[in-house]
Amino acid sequence: MDITFGMACDDFAVVVSDMTAARSIMTFKHDEEKIMQIDNKKLLACGGDQSSRVQFAEYIQKNLALNRLRTGLELSNHATANFIRGEIARALRSRGAYQTNCLLASVTDEEGPGLYYLDYFGSLQKVDYTAHGYGAYFSLSLLDAQYAPNLKEEEGLQVIKNCCDQLCKRFLINLPKYMIKVIPADPNKSIYEEVYCPEFREFDKN
Repeated sequence: MDITFGMACDDFAVVVSDMTAARSIMTFKHDEEKIMQIDNKKLLACGGDQSSRVQFAEYIQKNLALNRLRTGLELSNHATANFIRGEIARALRSRGAYQTNCLLASVTDEEGPGLYYLDYFGSLQKVDYTAHGYGAYFSLSLLDAQYAPNLKEEEGLQVIKNCCDQLCKRFLINLPKYMIKVIPADPNKSIYEEVYCPEFREFDKN
C-alpha cells in the first residue's frame, strides 16, 4: 500500500512517500521512513514489501558508500540509477528477488536534477515526474496538469502538497502523514525535509 511520487525541475528534485507501516488490515505506525538518503545529493524512495524495501535501500546506500571509499569518486545520476537497476535485475534472476519499486532523485553539478523510475522487474526510465503505488491513480493527473520544468521550489512543494491533499480526500485508505524531501540544485543548500499532514476537506456539495 506504499505510495511514492516525485518530480524534477530545473532548480530542484523532490520525492514524497507516505509514512504508514501496515500489513493486511493492521496499521503498525505512522512514522516509518521510506526515503533513504544515499549521500548529500541523492535520495532513494522505496515502496513494497517491508523486508525487501528496508534491506534493499540499506544495501544500495552501503554499497555506494563503499564505492566512494574505494574510488574517491561520486557516481553521476545516470550511473547511480544504472547501478540500482543492475542490482534489481541480478536479484530477479536469483532466489532472492527484491519486491520493491524505487524512485531515485539526485543532483550533480554536471547533470543537474534528475528523477529515475525503477520497478521490481528492473525497468529504468528517466522522467520529469512519476509515481508508484495506488497513489499514481490520483497524483499523475495533477502532476501532468501542474508540472513545469521552470517551477520554483515553493511552487513545486505546493504541487506536491496538492497531490497529498487529493489522496487524503479521495483515496480509500487513510494515510495521514507524508514525508517530503527536496534536493536543491544549489550546492550551498542541503536537503530539505518536511512532514506534511493533509487536512481532510469535505467534497463540495454544489
